Amino acid sequence: HRLGILTYNIHHAGGLDGKVDYERIAGIIRKTDADIIALQEVANQTTRTQGVDQAKKLASILGLQVVFGKALNFQGGTYGLAILSRGEIKTSRTFALPYRVGQEPRIVLEAIIDLGDGVPLINIFNAHLCHLSEDTRSEQVQRILQVVPGSDSMPVFLVGDFNARPDSTPMKLLWEKSWEDLLETHNGIDYLLSSSGTLVELKSSRIVDAPIASDHKPVFAEVLLK
Repeated sequence: HRLGILTYNIHHAGGLDGKVDYERIAGIIRKTDADIIALQEVANQTTRTQGVDQAKKLASILGLQVVFGKALNFQGGTYGLAILSRGEIKTSRTFALPYRVGQEPRIVLEAIIDLGDGVPLINIFNAHLCHLSEDTRSEQVQRILQVVPGSDSMPVFLVGDFNARPDSTPMKLLWEKSWEDLLETHNGIDYLLSSSGTLVELKSSRIVDAPIASDHKPVFAEVLLK
């Protein structure tokens, strides 16, 4: 079974040109033909983004299912993560991650997804780790490792903006637990990982060329589930 996974920090859909543009973000996502998309920095009904529920808006443009996870209250609304999917999102949960005074609250958003067509249920975790402190990032990774299921009952993916280089302490905690890196080249901080028990063959991966739409580029991997 082919599976396309994308992670994208959309910077509240605010581009480097100062425009908040949903069609632009949706167009970039659409071109990748991803089955499951994890988004970070998603605004929900904030004043800065004119009260738009960004996760729902992008999902409706793309014709996808969506779930939003709140990390914090912000500007009259909320701010956090989203997972979009071609298939049914059967369940979703939000787990708070540890953080310190002066840092933003952070979460990991879990979804179990049924893509149909005989594809096994997919368990995906979307995370956005602290950008201020490597110690906090390490604590957040340790918390994520506690909530990720140990059983290999379904393929498990951990994706998102980890704000950590591949050779940093937080990432070493993941490599030590045999998480597989699905990216052949890195932009430095955005990751697509599969758990040690998930049998996947990497077909291709890339950093998507999308220079102006956000301050991050999306990263994409196409895998075969065995």
